[in-house]
This record gives sequence, C-alpha cells and structure tokens, in this order.
Amino acid sequence: MAYLLWFGIVALVFALLHYLTELSGKQKGIISLILALCVAGAIAYNIQSDRDRSKVRAIELKYQQGETLVCRGIEVNATTFDYSVGTQSFVGNRGTKHYQQIINARECQ
Repeated sequence: MAYLLWFGIVALVFALLHYLTELSGKQKGIISLILALCVAGAIAYNIQSDRDRSKVRAIELKYQQGETLVCRGIEVNATTFDYSVGTQSFVGNRGTKHYQQIINARECQ
C-alpha cells in the first residue's frame, strides 16, 4: 500500500510540473522518469532487505533450536559456535578447531 502512495506522489509531482512550470514536455518527462526510477529503486531495495532479514531470522531460529547449519562447508551449531546478534555472525568457540573464526549468517544454508 505504501508503494502505491509513492507512485501517487510521483504522479502528483508530474501534474504539478505539467500545470505550474514552463518546462518543455521532454524535460517534464525526464524529471518524472527520474523520480519514478528513484521510487522503484527504493522499493526494490526494501524488498531485497526484507528477504535478507527473513533469511537471517530463519537461520538464527534454526541455530537457537539446536539444528546444525552448514556455512561455507563448515557445520555450525551451538557447541562449536556462538551467535553474535549485533553482527549477525557466528564466532568459533574456545577449544574448538574453529576458535575465533567468524562466519556471516548470510553464508549459511
């Protein structure tokens, strides 16, 4: 719904450009196209960010439930790695062969 609002704003800007400025039709079209592309780019970025957050949340949930994840070919679980919420990464536990190794949660399956 919010996305439609942004396209409505672009249409409103186009209408204002059309009726309240002395720009040529080509200039108005270019300005409207640039605004529409900026809005479309922001929408695409938000959609991609939502997908990325969902993936990381799913990985974090599996880790918290005690499942073993595979990240860069390494088995990650609560006995070998700790999870850092701030960096969304796994850090190797002391006493394991992965001690201080850092793996980004986005690299897991």
